[in-house]
Amino acid sequence: MNRLLLQSFGFWAAIIACVWVGPSLAADAKPEAKTTYTDHVRPILREYCFSCHNQNKAQNDLKVDSYETLMEGGASGAIVEPGDLESSWFWDLITHQDEPAMPPNADKMPDEKLAVIQKWIEGGALKDSGSKAVVKKQPTMDLSLSAGAGRPEGPAAMPEGVPKDPVVLSERAAASTGIAASPWAPVAAIAGQRQVVLYNTDSAELLGVLPYPEGIPYAVRFSRSGTLLLAGGGRSASLGLVVVFDVRSGQRVFQVGDELDAVLAADINEDHTLIALGGPEKLVRVFNTADGELAYDIRKHTDWVLSVEFSPDGILLATGDRSAGLAVWEADTGREFYLLTDHKGAINDVSWRSDSNMLASASEDGTIKLWDMNSGKAVKSINAHSGGVAAIDFARDGRIVSCGRDGLVRLWDLSGKKLRDFPRMKDLPLEVAISHDGSRVIGGDFSGQTSVWSTSDGKVVGQMPANPQPLSPNAGDKPEPPTSPQS
Repeated sequence: MNRLLLQSFGFWAAIIACVWVGPSLAADAKPEAKTTYTDHVRPILREYCFSCHNQNKAQNDLKVDSYETLMEGGASGAIVEPGDLESSWFWDLITHQDEPAMPPNADKMPDEKLAVIQKWIEGGALKDSGSKAVVKKQPTMDLSLSAGAGRPEGPAAMPEGVPKDPVVLSERAAASTGIAASPWAPVAAIAGQRQVVLYNTDSAELLGVLPYPEGIPYAVRFSRSGTLLLAGGGRSASLGLVVVFDVRSGQRVFQVGDELDAVLAADINEDHTLIALGGPEKLVRVFNTADGELAYDIRKHTDWVLSVEFSPDGILLATGDRSAGLAVWEADTGREFYLLTDHKGAINDVSWRSDSNMLASASEDGTIKLWDMNSGKAVKSINAHSGGVAAIDFARDGRIVSCGRDGLVRLWDLSGKKLRDFPRMKDLPLEVAISHDGSRVIGGDFSGQTSVWSTSDGKVVGQMPANPQPLSPNAGDKPEPPTSPQS
């Protein structure tokens, strides 16, 4: 009897437990309510931020009164990175960790409201309760490099077994659109039609041909380590992108950008983590190489972006446009560092000195200006080429090579003294570079001729055609007429 009573008691106790405990367990099992812009963040921003950042009044081009404009960001690009609080500049501003503090001239928001915004960002920066957090893409390739801007360990990168047959065969080359020299090896890259051609700068020997089937590469650039080569270009009013090649193997290892027009300028930073590009869309876009995602964009240029280059130490990014706009930005964030306003014509090219303390700019106003990065001031203006300076390149020893509308290629010392004029080319020179050891200058002109001169005596020592002849039968393809977005 006692056992039956105990069993009966246990049965009813279990029923009572289910009645009282069950709902509590069910409540605990419910997913946590989403923190969204519409329900939680917008009311806070309305109280503290709308007065300065709305559709009718947008300080620094930042509008926060709608989800879309907040996520678009302001003059320096995106300020909220969903799921990444540390990379969200908006968080630094509202917590007064960075300038300009928000709200200005006032205490920061109460901690409980900051906690809501923190939870919102960390939860994926959702728009409303129906939104889903976007999962960040996993890295597709690790391009990081510990050597940075210095010479990498081991032998400098040289092409090894890269195919040498051209992609396009043509009777003559198109106008020169890009020339680059490796910082550590005797290798030059010459932009051609749907290809980039590699040569030995000492011997002018053909080293390989890299296919660029997307169109014409208007920008070629070696990484600071010399292990990678960028080719940025595309098709006018149609497509723009940057392709990264491994210099040793010639393999295409990465690409970024899906622009609506051809890329005209591009560069990769010293540790291979960021790629910047610019072109006719008047924007500078900077991408993470880890996942190919846009890190930020710069919207301050008012005309085509013609020049883009990271400083050798990776701290700064210089950009120039067709309306004499020249600026230096913080490379990691895109925040404005200096606006350099002395030029009166298009900024056709920029080049950093190897110590990152000086920037050289080439302008259609005929001058090369040297800018001190400690003060942001022009410390030297060189009347380099009447009619305009088309391109420049800093040698590692501080000399500068340039070419211009006067039809000349010249070598300068850092004081602005002309060291040498090189023999005239067939047509107007458009591109120029100096070899890793400073012993060779490579120049390309409007006719497609690419000549190599010795810096010691100025004599021509070779040619590097952008349309080399095939080494095997049936190589190449029918040529396509070149199209230029700069016409």
